[in-house]
Amino acid sequence: MTQSYSSIIKNHYHHPRDSGKLSDYTHTAEALNPLCGDETKVYLKIRKGLIEEIAHETRGCMICVASASVVSEYARGKALAAIKKLGLQDIAKLLGVSISSARTSCATLFLEAIWKAS
Repeated sequence: MTQSYSSIIKNHYHHPRDSGKLSDYTHTAEALNPLCGDETKVYLKIRKGLIEEIAHETRGCMICVASASVVSEYARGKALAAIKKLGLQDIAKLLGVSISSARTSCATLFLEAIWKAS
């Protein structure tokens, strides 16, 4: 069975938003998925509970990279507490697709890094 990718996923995979490293981050963490090789490192600049800046270095499959991109774009300017409440269904909505159980760890790896960083 072939995985079908939305135009949102393709766009965010080929042109990931917020890719790179922040020089003045206040929080950072890494998350790895050893089963498929996905890896991400998040850099957050948090002030008064708000995510002022966010960046990431993510390598992996289309779902992993696109998820990091859409979540980072969504998170900027929002309360860290609100972002920590995001889940798989929220990411699926941002990506415009349903996420199969086999791809759950790919889609949520970036959130795992945010949870670790805060």
